[in-house]
Amino acid sequence: MLVVLLALAVAGWAFMFLPDADGVWARTWMVAIVLSTAAAVGLARDGDLRTVLGPVTPLDVGLGLLVGGGWLVATHIGHTVLCRLFPSFIDRVNDLYSLKEDARIAPVVGPLVAMGITEELVFRGYVQGRLGLVVAIVAYAGVQLVVRNWALVLAAVLCGAVWGTLAWWRDGLVAAAFAHVLWTGALAFAWPLKGCKGRLGPAEIEAVQTSSPRSNQPEGHTA
Repeated sequence: MLVVLLALAVAGWAFMFLPDADGVWARTWMVAIVLSTAAAVGLARDGDLRTVLGPVTPLDVGLGLLVGGGWLVATHIGHTVLCRLFPSFIDRVNDLYSLKEDARIAPVVGPLVAMGITEELVFRGYVQGRLGLVVAIVAYAGVQLVVRNWALVLAAVLCGAVWGTLAWWRDGLVAAAFAHVLWTGALAFAWPLKGCKGRLGPAEIEAVQTSSPRSNQPEGHTA
């Protein structure tokens, strides 16, 4: 079941990200449904579903939101550092944000939440529950290689460590799921990563060119 689930995850990531961006959110819904169902069936078959999910308590919800918010701040700090060390980092980030361009918020929220919960079920609930935290992190990061974006792989390694440690500490997925969904949703809508200081991303470059007085002058005209 573990091999089947990981194979489904790799196939699901390829199905979501390799085709054109059009329809990515509908594909995300489909992958989330298939993977979460497979993970839940596997856990239920082994008698672990209720144990892995854990109780929904105010403490777990609060800890999840607290860790998610703290990791959000740490992500922005890390983003600033990586921008200084690797100037091309913003290009990798822009590739990820391009998936939600021209998309209304409402159709995106559902798939993001569903996929966040699905990833917790698959990688923290099933993989980590059977093979441990380190293997779960490696599997989580390895699946992201399908997207061929090193920023996403790095995020999977670091987030896998945070969510996995939280799941292990609380002995359940509730806190990790709330932290994961808050972090993802905030980065997507409330507090997105911006262009690196001293290096503009494509959106910022286009905005500067559009607002420049020279851009409004007829071709061949000089001031």
